[in-house]
Amino acid sequence: MDIEEVARDELHRSRAWAYKWMKRYNAHGLDGLKDQPRSGRPTEVPEQVMLRIRKELSESQSGWQAKQVMDMIYQKTGVRYHEVHVYRLLHKWGFSPKVPQKRFVNTASEEEKEAFKKTYRKRSRKSRKGSQ
Repeated sequence: MDIEEVARDELHRSRAWAYKWMKRYNAHGLDGLKDQPRSGRPTEVPEQVMLRIRKELSESQSGWQAKQVMDMIYQKTGVRYHEVHVYRLLHKWGFSPKVPQKRFVNTASEEEKEAFKKTYRKRSRKSRKGSQ
């Protein structure tokens, strides 16, 4: 089986892809098949500024939401990042999303739950009558 058949039948890739990988392997061995760093778009915020922002975030005990971090970056640098990019930065820095925790789910007594249901039903009936 030649390289073109393997690429097409086994890997479902093009002939050009197979020859490109074969060339990389012949030139550099297995290391040549690893992804190479890409230049990409240069960052608009200096690395030192981002390190200070990251340090400030890590020192906070309360946690952060992406929108708050987005606003902080804008206030300190004048650069507005998209909220999705801020999530990527936070993930890259090792932060996890701030999510609410269910702490007091079943702390009310049965009597308190029933009283709440009755009060809630009365309010919802009044609001329906007022809208008619």
